[in-house]
Amino acid sequence: MNAKNRIPLYLALAALGLMLAAGHLTMETALPTQAVMTLPSREGYTLTAGELPPTGERLSFSRETLYQGNLLYVSPQNPLPADYPAQQARDVRSLVGLYIPAAAHVSLSEETIYALCDLTGQNPLLSTWIMAGMRSPGEQAALQKAAFSAYQSTLPVVEALRKATQEIPDSGGSEHQLATCFDLRLDGLQDWSYADPMARTADGRWLLEHGWRYGFIRRYPPEKAALTGIDNEALHWRYVGRLHALMLHAADWCLEEYVQALHAYGALRLQTPEGAEIWALCQPMEEDVSFDIPPDASCEVSADNLGWAVCVFQRDQSSF
Repeated sequence: MNAKNRIPLYLALAALGLMLAAGHLTMETALPTQAVMTLPSREGYTLTAGELPPTGERLSFSRETLYQGNLLYVSPQNPLPADYPAQQARDVRSLVGLYIPAAAHVSLSEETIYALCDLTGQNPLLSTWIMAGMRSPGEQAALQKAAFSAYQSTLPVVEALRKATQEIPDSGGSEHQLATCFDLRLDGLQDWSYADPMARTADGRWLLEHGWRYGFIRRYPPEKAALTGIDNEALHWRYVGRLHALMLHAADWCLEEYVQALHAYGALRLQTPEGAEIWALCQPMEEDVSFDIPPDASCEVSADNLGWAVCVFQRDQSSF
């Protein structure tokens, strides 16, 4: 999506008072939309807001269930809650050997690992390595402490602490506490005519073009740094699930833009070129949150860690 096409969305979000403050999200009050609005999208996808979602069986989801979802928004300014449960993760090599090139002791959720298996079944990514996956709060704190010690050898204490905390967020403020995020190392032939590190290898370019089909997003695209607030994580990827990844890809959004749109409109509808209909619904978090799910659809739910719950489902089960 070019800058001209993004103007309608930005104007709509500004009118609803949902602009980013210093590159970070804040909690907003959902406002009802009054008319159907066609949002900028690409490649034959049609994205609309303001439509009434389909009705169906009302299903309730607990806070615990929602906080196991794949759409949690995590940043140093918006850390995970203190009671965030330890995630179930598996050592990638122990589960699938070197079918996925991964460094020793890299752990991810089984869902993420099997999505990577689907992806590498299409493109083996033999020159691309997963170098960092899930970190516990203790591992995150140790990493920050090590960075501080390294900087302290050449910088004043205050400056060393500032750089360490800027580079390595506190426990709870890093996506690596989720079991769905990982950093890549791109080996092999490098084309240095590309400014973007991901685009310098054939594997990297393939991931940029196709990763969304398997549920993966590049979490901090360099061209979106003004929105994400992060400009030094070009090789950081995240699994959000196929339906969320499709929404993000179709609209050319980063996660911040997607969550903003969900807060603003409450419901987004995406129609694929193949005729599949995908809905993403959003409402304020409560102890138990209920969504209407049509009988011909299965759903995925998640908290967004900003005070909202999100449900995404596909009505037509045709491929896309």
